[in-house]
Amino acid sequence: MAARDTERRTKLVFDPNRMEASLHALLGLHAVGVGRALDMGIIDFDPAPPDTWADDWRSAFALHLQCPFRITYESRVILGSADLAWLEREVRGTGETESERTMYDFMADRVDATFTELRPTVTAVRVSPFGDLHVDLEREFTVQAFPAGSGRAEAWRFLRRGAEHVVFPPDEQVEEQ
Repeated sequence: MAARDTERRTKLVFDPNRMEASLHALLGLHAVGVGRALDMGIIDFDPAPPDTWADDWRSAFALHLQCPFRITYESRVILGSADLAWLEREVRGTGETESERTMYDFMADRVDATFTELRPTVTAVRVSPFGDLHVDLEREFTVQAFPAGSGRAEAWRFLRRGAEHVVFPPDEQVEEQ
């Protein structure tokens, strides 16, 4: 019975401070573009030299967002994961009738061009105890991600090309008694 009680009190948790410290590599980087791969949002930071670009990426650093997320500007949502649900032709009444282009694609083109031109710098990064990610950029831009599932499915990932990635939820967690 005592072993069972100990087992019930033992749970796996993650250390948001440790994860946040790993994400401090974003500080001072420039947001240079946004895009997507299926329903995963992608934010690119500090481009790699053009001669090192591959077909599927153009930056040395990126955030891959697979949970609900949004990009805001001056306290207004300018792009969010829910925009994937709406076809551009149905909302705007434009485009080809067979087009599968979403409002996410339409808005991402605009944000992408803005990031390419302005190159806002990352000024702060925070990770909550629940894995919420908040990235502040110059010029009142923010990137926010909100893990919304109870399972172990990947919600977001910070990657540095050719190096170890930071993933939430992490594979390695601290045991708490």
